[in-house]
Amino acid sequence: MRILNEFCVREVMDEVVAIPTGEAAKKFYGIISLDPVSRFLFEKLQQEQTVQSLVDAVLEEYEVDPQTAQQDVESFLDQLRQHQLLVEEA
Repeated sequence: MRILNEFCVREVMDEVVAIPTGEAAKKFYGIISLDPVSRFLFEKLQQEQTVQSLVDAVLEEYEVDPQTAQQDVESFLDQLRQHQLLVEEA
């Protein structure tokens, strides 16, 4: 899975946001506010990832237990799926 290519990450007034461009802007109206962990995951999703590779990356980057890392990854992916922002192979 990966994030749609048509997003750019920007800092706006001390806040990090993902902004849709191109075709994504026609599907998703607004911006996505990113906290440090979601920004980290968003950037990882610029390339093909699995749930496990994302969990492993979070465990390596942050001092968090495996269950919390799994929950954080799944929660973020669920939000992206809700807005149809992930490209997932069948």
